[in-house]
Amino acid sequence: MSTTRRTLLKGLSALPAAGSLPLLGACDGANSTPGGGPAAPAPDPGNNPGADPGTDPGALDFDFPQVTPLPFAHGVASGDPLADRVILWTRVTRPQPDGEPVPVQWRIGTGFDDSGAQPQVTGVVAAGSQDAIAARDYTVKVDATGLAAGRSYYYQFSALGADSIIGRTRTAPDSMVESLRIAVVACSSYWSSWWSGYGHIANREDLDLVVHCGDYIYDFVDNDEEVRARLDRFDTNDVDYRDWTNLDEVRRRYALWRSDPNHLRAHQQHPWSIIWDNHDISVGYGNELAAPDLESTTTLEDVVQAFWEWTPSRPPRPDGSGEFLLVEDGSYPEAPRQPLLYRKLDYGPLADIFCLDTWSRTTGEVETDSSHLDGAPSKLGRPQFEWLTAGLSESAAAGKTWRLLVNQHWLAPIEPQLIPGDDSQLLGLSRWASYTQERDRLFAYLRGDNPAGSRIANNVVLSGDTHGNWASDLVESLSVASSYLSGLPILNPRSGSTLENQLAGFMRATSGNTALLNNRAQSVGVEFAPTSMGRGGADELIANANPLSTRADQVLGSRAIEQLVINADRNCQYIEWVDHGYGLLHLTAEAATFEYWWQDKLTPDSPDVLGQQMISYASDDPAALPSPRYRDQIDAVTVHGMMVSPTQGSRAAPLAPEGELNPR
Repeated sequence: MSTTRRTLLKGLSALPAAGSLPLLGACDGANSTPGGGPAAPAPDPGNNPGADPGTDPGALDFDFPQVTPLPFAHGVASGDPLADRVILWTRVTRPQPDGEPVPVQWRIGTGFDDSGAQPQVTGVVAAGSQDAIAARDYTVKVDATGLAAGRSYYYQFSALGADSIIGRTRTAPDSMVESLRIAVVACSSYWSSWWSGYGHIANREDLDLVVHCGDYIYDFVDNDEEVRARLDRFDTNDVDYRDWTNLDEVRRRYALWRSDPNHLRAHQQHPWSIIWDNHDISVGYGNELAAPDLESTTTLEDVVQAFWEWTPSRPPRPDGSGEFLLVEDGSYPEAPRQPLLYRKLDYGPLADIFCLDTWSRTTGEVETDSSHLDGAPSKLGRPQFEWLTAGLSESAAAGKTWRLLVNQHWLAPIEPQLIPGDDSQLLGLSRWASYTQERDRLFAYLRGDNPAGSRIANNVVLSGDTHGNWASDLVESLSVASSYLSGLPILNPRSGSTLENQLAGFMRATSGNTALLNNRAQSVGVEFAPTSMGRGGADELIANANPLSTRADQVLGSRAIEQLVINADRNCQYIEWVDHGYGLLHLTAEAATFEYWWQDKLTPDSPDVLGQQMISYASDDPAALPSPRYRDQIDAVTVHGMMVSPTQGSRAAPLAPEGELNPR
């Protein structure tokens, strides 16, 4: 990228006004500011098979992030479900590791019994044992097989005479279901928010999956977002409040994230599918806050290794095919050493979910094949591009209703180039702006420039990175000559999560279409980006640039930025750049409904607020009233005569018992 969001705001000393506002960029790195003394060494976590987990004297002084009782101090998690299997995860944590393997038993069943002192899994359908070893940071990952499609299960681990909390998961369906419900999260900074949103996600009984669109963890603290610190240690001499410098510290960062009760519960109650972005796999040491000038030995292999160890993610095969490595014997699924992330989840006739990697090929540390673009820069690389396009074709040929692309960075155009191809003019809103040839090639493929010569419809891109609420049609060009037209922009009549955030964002009052004329036919899909789980938006950047501004000033300045964007970008159907939280995608055979759920990031246990609701239809109905319905277009539900009202799922199961939580 030619600019970063802070570069764009550098020198701003007065509240911005419409027409002169610098625009925001994506999550970017920062240079360190030397200062302070050397950091205290991180304790070496592990296990001590000879000690009872509840009475180990070293546990009281064990300075390591944790939230549930030892040895399962970071709870449980599940992920990347298929119709007959799901990945189960936990970690054995001990104050004084001796390097010896720790046998861990696991079991998964159809229910649980919480009538006793320690809840237990019942109706066990699969069980086994796996050793937690130092080489994998004592993490345990099990590919639990032989499960029934589209149903909820409960699972638990045992080791060293103790049981973990019970987890709850759900397999993917293999037949048509009434609906699929997916929570969408991105940019989750522990230091920037109290993560009330994760708590609300955990409390939902009807979710099928949580997808995380990147920046699942962060390498450094943002200098205008010091909301909390572990044990209130707001000190960059502390390993939990600065960038990491080696593999052990990267692993510890995952432990810090898993020490938050809301984050832990969201993993406990639902299966996740996670992709990485720049902050997850950063290897360059740097801090926005003044911090020790330390030497970093972190490598790309280190951060990739820690990702696979600490997330319940199912690794793909090392051949770049995108096919999963399936393990039948209960042993640890070994991830490829190279940064291979892209993979597909089959959710039956209703949806295929493609998880993308749009970052690791752009770091300069990985060779990228861009021969499919005649040498133009590529975010995906040829193997991933061909895997994706072939998969989209196969999905459409199989009659799947929806194709979901879990993607790191806003894909739809959001900023013009005065001189085409001159990246120096980019404003920094989307990393895809520097890869327009690849984006155009993908959109052309969806429109029919593919071996079958047929349109691939009903494509939904789920995106993160830019910390703003965004809904857009997917179009290649925003030039004046384009025939694409949208409706009239107006202020969103709904409020945000705080009293200051009234009229939260800009939306379009009409579709811009008529029964005889589809003015948005150029669109090949829709994009849904439901802000960040904490990392700051336009309001906080304005506050950082102008410390004298009031909260009302900051919201007003954000409204001006939003108005500029929606006026300049006809494909943008909704934008709001103040509130934070998560999104909810409700899929049926008829429509995809998108909900923006917000919480006050500065207040623990903040209420869940539905800020806006959008919809995209699976088939055309030009005669529909009050507005025509066309595929691959996203509108506010009010455009189609509906009230904003939360969707509900038809398939629910009781939540797993919470268990003892004691964050440290």
